[in-house]
Amino acid sequence: MEVEHNPVVDNETRRSFGYRLARLASMWRREIDADLRVFGLTDATWRPIYYLNFSSSSMRQTDLARSLSLEAPSLVRLLDVLEKRGYVVRETDEEDRRSKLVSITSEGRQVAALVSRVADQVTARLMAGVSDPELEQCCGILDRVEQAAQAHKDSVDAEKRDAR
Repeated sequence: MEVEHNPVVDNETRRSFGYRLARLASMWRREIDADLRVFGLTDATWRPIYYLNFSSSSMRQTDLARSLSLEAPSLVRLLDVLEKRGYVVRETDEEDRRSKLVSITSEGRQVAALVSRVADQVTARLMAGVSDPELEQCCGILDRVEQAAQAHKDSVDAEKRDAR
């Protein structure tokens, strides 16, 4: 039996997908943020630590700013705070002396472990009504959308290179 598609409904669903995805990501971050406030961490302070913890080596300050969708001056002020707390260190990049490399410290890794535990608790709470097969299907869809976005970015980047 073939499923009937309603083009109006399909179009509305597709149109709202990105908006809903962005709204969910924002809500999810707010949930984690609310749970971390009891530990004196805010969205601004825990996110860089969380990102740096996944990096196997130092990260350029500009790359970290891009990953966090922050302007460079805002990140500099934030890193000043995190460095004073002993969570990160900054060093001059030997390959590009104008750049700074940011690394997480062992104390920062302890904070990152706390953030991970809280994020896992939030995930469990928010995903309680989602079955494993539903989650697998959703992740498959998100993978395909991400691959399409990456393919488009790669295509645009290639066009820019060719135009030079």
